[in-house]
Amino acid sequence: MKKYVFLLLLIPVWVSAQNRQVIEAASGEDISQKVSTQMQFLFPEFTDGDVYYKGYSGKGKLNYNMLLGEMQFLENNQVKALANARDVVVLNIDKRRFYPFNEKEFTEELLSTGKYQLRVRRRGNVAQHSKKGAYGMDSSTSAITSYSSINSDNRQYNLTVEEKVLISLDYFYYIVGSNGKYILIKNAKTFTKQFPQYRAQIEEFVQDNKIRFDNEDELKALLKFCSNLGN
Repeated sequence: MKKYVFLLLLIPVWVSAQNRQVIEAASGEDISQKVSTQMQFLFPEFTDGDVYYKGYSGKGKLNYNMLLGEMQFLENNQVKALANARDVVVLNIDKRRFYPFNEKEFTEELLSTGKYQLRVRRRGNVAQHSKKGAYGMDSSTSAITSYSSINSDNRQYNLTVEEKVLISLDYFYYIVGSNGKYILIKNAKTFTKQFPQYRAQIEEFVQDNKIRFDNEDELKALLKFCSNLGN
């Protein structure tokens, strides 16, 4: 019986490993070459895209740096951050749509039902990597406030520690209504606030389908269900 308990404890670590990477770096060291492309960028390479501002637009080779939380582009083979990100109306890369979130971050539209949209914000996180924990598993401490020394547009992001660090990606899902307001999805209550008259049906759907609120496909199914209520 103990053998099976041990295997169950390992499962969450294995599942989340694809969004984590442990690296060693010293304070002030450029670790951009150590962090995998999959952890840094949304697309495997810079891709043709269109940026639409109010009154004008532009084209370029674009990619989203998830660790730095900024849209980047290639200019004369140099990587630069997109200027005036907050003034962007919408940005398209390879038929995928992105919207400004704050000073420089972007969210991606995952599903649009007309009145409501499901969007995701991806953001890198750096934490100290602690010693071996129970069963010999690695663990991490609280997040470091400053990002690692990844070079971007001639800027340097320095480590605050000289040891192993854990690089991970966090995903934040939102419902966006016609007013453009972002509602962070945490549980069924998030949806019932948008569809208060259908609270009972939504809660039943969540329970029957065992909806996980950190799963993209299941959130899409839930929003589709909510949008069809009353039709």
